[in-house]
Amino acid sequence: MMEDLRLVAFKRLLDIMDELRAKCPWDSTQTIDSLRYLTIEETYELSDAIIEKDYNDLKKELGDLLLHIVFYAKIASEDKHFDIADVANGICEKLILRHPHIFGDEHAATAEDVRNNWEKIKLKKEGNRSVLGGVPSALPAMVKSYRIQEKARGVGFDWKGTG
Repeated sequence: MMEDLRLVAFKRLLDIMDELRAKCPWDSTQTIDSLRYLTIEETYELSDAIIEKDYNDLKKELGDLLLHIVFYAKIASEDKHFDIADVANGICEKLILRHPHIFGDEHAATAEDVRNNWEKIKLKKEGNRSVLGGVPSALPAMVKSYRIQEKARGVGFDWKGTG
C-alpha cells in the first residue's frame, strides 16, 4: 500500500532539516534563542494572512511556522532534550485529555461547553495553579487582556454587559 502522502511530505521536511543543520553555515549555528524573534515575526505574518483571507499566503506562512517547529525540535534533539516525535506525541495526548466528549464518556453539546470544559480540565488534570495560568507574559497587552477575559469566562466569571 502506498505510504500516506502527508507522512511522505513530513519526512521530506525532517530530512531537509537534518541536511541543513549538518551542512548550512546559517542553519547550523541557530539556537532556540536566535530563532525566537523570527518565529514571532512569522506568527504575525500568519495572522496577517488570516485577516486578509489570503489562502496562498496562509499556506506559505503555515509552512514557515512548521519549519520553525521542526527547527526547534531538531535543536532540542541535538541537545538531548526531546525530538519531533515527543512533540507530536505530547500534543496527541493533550488533545485526547482535553476532549473527553470524543475520547471518553463525557458530553459537550456546544462549542461553548467544549471551551469551558477545556479550561476546567487544564486546572484539574494538568495542575495549573491559576485560572489565568498559561497566558504568556510576552503577549501584546490587548491580546493578553482578551485571553485573560476568555479564561475567566471559561470558569463562569463574565459580565452580561458594560452598564
